[in-house]
Amino acid sequence: NIDSLTTTNKDKENTINQKTSELNTAYYAFGTNKELIKNKVISKEGGFIGIGKSEKLSQDFNKEYFTKIDITKTTKIPIMSKKAHMVTTHPASSYRFEGENKVDNLVITNIQDFWSASKYLVIVVE
Repeated sequence: NIDSLTTTNKDKENTINQKTSELNTAYYAFGTNKELIKNKVISKEGGFIGIGKSEKLSQDFNKEYFTKIDITKTTKIPIMSKKAHMVTTHPASSYRFEGENKVDNLVITNIQDFWSASKYLVIVVE
């Protein structure tokens, strides 16, 4: 009986750990417009004759291009670029770009809010 309970408890613990890991997993990608389009991460839509098009996460985006992270451990993502902006939607109050005259890092100030809309983050850099 004790062996059976011990095995059951270990199985439940493994399941809980696996689910917790899945809940705390997110993905990010960054690159230039050309890189992200070439790698099927983003697409440009809308506009008229090439003017006013906006970037969007591609419908069937390339998940292989993304870096996997644990959101409980990652609060800073190095960008090292002149300029950067997000394609995916994340509340503006939950992050900030930091650096002098350029973007060195994306700092996530509120983990729960930041990842509430999407577990995917896409940043276009110049």
